[in-house]
Amino acid sequence: MSYLVFARKWRPQSFEEVLSQDHVTITLRNAIDMERIGHAYLLTGPRGVGKTTTARIFAKALNCEKGPTSKPCQQCDSCKSITTGNHMDVREIDGASNRGIDQIRDLRERARYATASGKYKIYIIDEVHMLTNEAFNALLKILEEPPDMVIFIFATTQPRKVPDTILSRCQRFDFRRIPVSDMSEYLKKEAASEGITLDSAALSLVCRASGGSLRDALSLMDQLVSFSGNDVKGEEVTKLLGLVETDLLYDITSGILAGNTSRAIDHVSGALAKGYSVDELLDALIVFLRNLLLVATGAQDSLIEVPDSESRLLVKLSENLPDIAVLNILRILSSASIEVKRSSLPRVTLETAVITASKLSRAFSIDELPPVADKVFEVCRQPEHGTPPQIEVAVTESDSSEDEKKPTPEEAAEKSGIIEDNVPAEDEDDSADDAEKEKETSRTILGLFDAV
Repeated sequence: MSYLVFARKWRPQSFEEVLSQDHVTITLRNAIDMERIGHAYLLTGPRGVGKTTTARIFAKALNCEKGPTSKPCQQCDSCKSITTGNHMDVREIDGASNRGIDQIRDLRERARYATASGKYKIYIIDEVHMLTNEAFNALLKILEEPPDMVIFIFATTQPRKVPDTILSRCQRFDFRRIPVSDMSEYLKKEAASEGITLDSAALSLVCRASGGSLRDALSLMDQLVSFSGNDVKGEEVTKLLGLVETDLLYDITSGILAGNTSRAIDHVSGALAKGYSVDELLDALIVFLRNLLLVATGAQDSLIEVPDSESRLLVKLSENLPDIAVLNILRILSSASIEVKRSSLPRVTLETAVITASKLSRAFSIDELPPVADKVFEVCRQPEHGTPPQIEVAVTESDSSEDEKKPTPEEAAEKSGIIEDNVPAEDEDDSADDAEKEKETSRTILGLFDAV
């Protein structure tokens, strides 16, 4: 027998084996047990999380010789033929290559015939969003009122491209990305059954590179075993996937944080000399800074996908490091990642961003800002600027002295500035001098803020 890749060899064959999609599998199992089987289902979610696999298991559960049952026997001819893809009543259709109205018309005509051997005639259309509008319209009537014992199962990674008229006729199930913890346990168990050992660093890197797709992780496992044999180490994963070394990212980041521009640029040049592209280096640096930001802010529990060796480096960098410093550097490099994609000189863009970020060798938090208020008060106390303004406190009649003479209405109006008709010339000159002093004081204060 020819070699079978891990993605097919380790494919789940029952609802219990489907990883991290309990909200889907439990609903389908209960629907079978309660005899509440619908006629159309839409399975959505990222690639490699179990949509087509779940559709096959559902078809197997409905057409099992002992069923319909939520636990197919896996031994009867029906279960075996569905597993191998040879069942006469379970048809898998690729929506990308059968997207026209003629193919849907043919499907609609075939659906009217009775089943060949199973209890249900099941059509699984993968990537259903690739169908044309005309094909969707041809599918509407039979989808709404299908013949007895006909079930449609649609799978797609882009449900927004499916018309609302189709969505409203289906039971929709949204699949989620596989969590790293669940994926690592699954890979470790399946690898052990094959005599393959993975250290913690290799397992973590494979899970991170998969992006939550179990199929991608299994494909990487195939490559790793071919590359390094049955004993897989983290260094070998880094080489095979072309990942930027963590130590190199640490050296660049530490140079930026220390304000040592030459050291940071030298490490960038060394990384590019090793064959890393500007995009790869910049993306890896942004991810590293993101993890550093989480550690600096105290959200270290969010780093479940990071190997222990990298976690130790992040903790070392975050000592006495304000999180705003990392945030500012991260913003600069994130902006540079956008410019790199449309620049004719991406290396210059990267080096410019690193130089700019290294100039932010120190970032002030609010508590560390210079005492601007004290400097402003000192400026106001200087003789050429007059005395600082005093805050007048209103005094109620009950607190005032009985002997204190109340001002007359004329005195009150004059004090408030209402009477201005008989102002002497000398007072006008003094007012002009005071206004000029106030302007000079304002300019001095603004200069203090600019210095900060």
